[in-house]
Amino acid sequence: MHWKDIDDGAWEGITVTLTADDVPRRPAWNIDVVRPGRVRITAGDGARWWGRVEPGWTGLVLLRGEPMTHDDAVVRPITTDDLQSVSAAPGTVAWWRHWSRWFMEEMAASGRSPLRPGLWWVAPTHARDVASLTVVGERRARDAASSRWDAARPVIARAQSDAWLEDLYTESARLNGADAVLPMRRASPPESSRVKMWRKRAREGTLPPVLVTDVAALTMFALLDGHDRYAAARAEGVPVPWLHVSALKFWPVSIDEKKRDALVAQAERMSSMTPAVPTASINELYRMAFDDRPWPSRACYGRVLPGGARKWDEEVTRRLSALGLSDEAMGLLE
Repeated sequence: MHWKDIDDGAWEGITVTLTADDVPRRPAWNIDVVRPGRVRITAGDGARWWGRVEPGWTGLVLLRGEPMTHDDAVVRPITTDDLQSVSAAPGTVAWWRHWSRWFMEEMAASGRSPLRPGLWWVAPTHARDVASLTVVGERRARDAASSRWDAARPVIARAQSDAWLEDLYTESARLNGADAVLPMRRASPPESSRVKMWRKRAREGTLPPVLVTDVAALTMFALLDGHDRYAAARAEGVPVPWLHVSALKFWPVSIDEKKRDALVAQAERMSSMTPAVPTASINELYRMAFDDRPWPSRACYGRVLPGGARKWDEEVTRRLSALGLSDEAMGLLE
């Protein structure tokens, strides 16, 4: 496992390179897909969600499977020793860096996460509908090149949805799940013992991050770890510290010669102007002309569902029957 900070005018998280010695080639946490529009999320020995994408990508129907337990969690429980090992102030770059590395190391050690060999990106993110913890502390001014990371950065549109409570429900949106959170288990009661423990940490300002990852086939974010920490943050009214992990790809950039020559000519004209143009403005034109650094892009791994559509339909039928929801199967089985 090799990791490094992303410093592109500001701290953008860390990248982690994993090999076959670090994580299995076939992880236990998977996104299975089969045409037309069927999706299944598996973790450990069981299916956790089935989804049916509406024609035209205009929404989806979701059915909950068996909720995840501590036995098939993607990381081990966070201990008091883990909390005491963090010396950095909450929300600072050092604090986010510490937890980014902790989650990657523990996911790799568990063998139950979505991680597989390749390049991964871990970075803070935020939700639009709940207060979220941002990176605090001193940060250098961002340059225009930072926009390439801004374009790749995920944003949770809805952390709160019926997915926390319902077994079968419909997401109607312009694009499938519309970047909502998909919890791997139901929300714990605010007065449950573990939520109460995390509520104390939330009041102290030492609540560890809540970990999410992409499910591109559903246009949602799966909540991998931190269901009770999320509940604690909401109960105490403190910002939720979201941490996002995804596979990372880079797209090459080709320089347009005509555009480059025009920018260079403009920079040269500005260099001879009176009064003098700020050097930073001229340098920015040269950067735009010659910057050929590749652009980052999030990636999401999936596999073809073993058994195909028939297998998916059989599983959904059994689950609906077990929940006493057979009469509502038409939203999923067509």
